[in-house]
Amino acid sequence: KKLNQWNRWSTEVIPSLVPLWRAYLRKTSNLRIPALPKNTEGSECFCDSGGRSLHVTCILFDQQIVLRTCACASAPSQLMAMGLFGCAPIAPSLAVDLRLLQFVKTLFVRLTPNTTAWCEALAVFLQERGYGLTTQDNLRRRFSNTYHWYIVLVMHNKELVSGGAHEDTKNPRRLQYPSDYLRSHCPLCFGGLNWRKERDSLVDVIVCIDACFTQKRSKNPQGAEGHDPPNPTSSVFIPSETVTQMEVHVGRCRSKGKERGWRVLRPSEDEDRVEEGMRVPASVLDGCGESFVAADEKREKASTHFFADTGLMALLCRHDHVLWLMNMTSAGEKQHYALVLIQQLTQHIPDDMRVGLLYDIGCQLEHSWRKFKFFTNSILSRFHFAISVFHAYGHQWPCQVVYHPRKRQGFGLSDGEGCEQLWSALKPLIGPLRVSGYHQRLFVLDLQVRHLDAKSCLGYGNWLARRWSNCQSRKRQVISRLGSYGILEETLRSEWAAQVV
Repeated sequence: KKLNQWNRWSTEVIPSLVPLWRAYLRKTSNLRIPALPKNTEGSECFCDSGGRSLHVTCILFDQQIVLRTCACASAPSQLMAMGLFGCAPIAPSLAVDLRLLQFVKTLFVRLTPNTTAWCEALAVFLQERGYGLTTQDNLRRRFSNTYHWYIVLVMHNKELVSGGAHEDTKNPRRLQYPSDYLRSHCPLCFGGLNWRKERDSLVDVIVCIDACFTQKRSKNPQGAEGHDPPNPTSSVFIPSETVTQMEVHVGRCRSKGKERGWRVLRPSEDEDRVEEGMRVPASVLDGCGESFVAADEKREKASTHFFADTGLMALLCRHDHVLWLMNMTSAGEKQHYALVLIQQLTQHIPDDMRVGLLYDIGCQLEHSWRKFKFFTNSILSRFHFAISVFHAYGHQWPCQVVYHPRKRQGFGLSDGEGCEQLWSALKPLIGPLRVSGYHQRLFVLDLQVRHLDAKSCLGYGNWLARRWSNCQSRKRQVISRLGSYGILEETLRSEWAAQVV
């Protein structure tokens, strides 16, 4: 029954409610003017389906209505015209005011979503005023269903409004500009039309990658995965099939790399060896790998015995907007997770756009990429690796000289720590999503990411002003300090060039 309802919501009800939803927004001035519900029993009908009468309880504290439904006037469409949203696609027994649903949506993206507590408080509030409902659990299930499909309606409507002609991202050579997907997620990074003419640094766009092992999902011993079908909305999550394909590709590349030999060497005056394409000795890379848990793919960070999903990995732009998320299922931080995010990015940008990539173990990622040839050299040449600022000091000093973003040309004051702010913002969801279904977990995370992006877009002006002011302040301090040393500028530039790569 639930799957049938899910299919009817996804394929019939939600698409049919979109124009009615827009009409109601216009009629009520974006939910400012209420439209009172009314009985439709006895209304004129133009179809021969017979129809039936439904008694629908409205959460308006004082009202219950009777609907006359038939083939030409469904219950969801009649309720939408009254500013209500039903709990079922055919015969709803509960309808909730759209303004109340919008308030709950606004509330739940700012604190831990808890429909159980909300419905219990609502039931007590109504009972104290003499409005009795059947049972609390019945209200919880019906209200949760209403709220979920209202969110789907809002998201679906926004996708239709903002949707347009999308480029063929499977062939990046046909892209003259970043894809519509990227431009919609961060206009500051990808919205420019003359990005080739405005090149004044080594990279055209800066992104960062990081993983989080606190956003886990427990295994369901009863095997209830079938009761959690996917939602008919777009997602920032990369499909699991794509992740599996990359995992197979990485395994194949590593097997070929072992057959070719572990290391390709170039002449060096030092005893320590420097591998081809790298700028730091192998001993330094080994030291960095031993210092960081993330570099050890075999290190268990989350038990796969108890958890079906062990964490998340994210790709963010320099303005801390989520571009893609990755659902991890392994116990450790595998390299193919980062590589599939990189692959997804390359499919949405022109083939001559240069990318600055910040990662906690950026040196290890570049090392593996060059050694095992995960992607072609034409893609590798467009990527410039650096290490996130807070993690850079855990690397060996020669590695810091090469990969520290403050010492790399083109990275400016980007620190690569935007993912940490994302994990902090998603922290309230750790508890509820630990026991949720697979698709429900992705849906809630998608909703939260959309909220964070919308909130960030409203603060673009303040962000730019704050960063510009900070940059100018630092520049004045540095110029004043350098002037007090009495050293020639040419000498300082030569010393700086000697350590910065």
